[in-house]
Amino acid sequence: MESIITWTLGSNDPEAEVNLARIAQWWTSLANQEILWQQRSLEGRSGSELNWEKQALDETFTIQSPSLRGITLYWFKPNAPEERNISVGYFQLDLFNQRLDVLPSSGRSYQLRVTLPKIVYQKIQMTNPQLGAVKQPNGNAILLIRDEKQRLEIQIDLNSDNTILLQQKLS
Repeated sequence: MESIITWTLGSNDPEAEVNLARIAQWWTSLANQEILWQQRSLEGRSGSELNWEKQALDETFTIQSPSLRGITLYWFKPNAPEERNISVGYFQLDLFNQRLDVLPSSGRSYQLRVTLPKIVYQKIQMTNPQLGAVKQPNGNAILLIRDEKQRLEIQIDLNSDNTILLQQKLS
């Protein structure tokens, strides 16, 4: 699975629409979760040169009703009656680190970063996948799990201890 998903306003990338939909799905999944909201001035620097260590003006809050409509992010902060929004010119979603970098479309003098500050495991569910296994002479094993419908193939390399543990758990 791809860990970094980008979208740029006006891009001719054939994956742009799919990427925007994946970013929208991640953004809406933040509902009622605690996030870290950071904003940094670019001051002639690129986003990769910014210091994202926590600073005094960074906010941690439970985001409410996040949605993406068109190219605009919407959300509520706790105990705030008005919906907030920002139109976006560029997104970069890092699924592994659970963070979204945002460049507003109304001038690119600052960058936002929204981070889910807890570890999130990506989950893949397969129903009755094809299974294969090879046990090696040294006790190690290779499991192969394939789901034709999702076009996923997972290879799991197990040392001899984990091979024995798996056999015990399946008994």
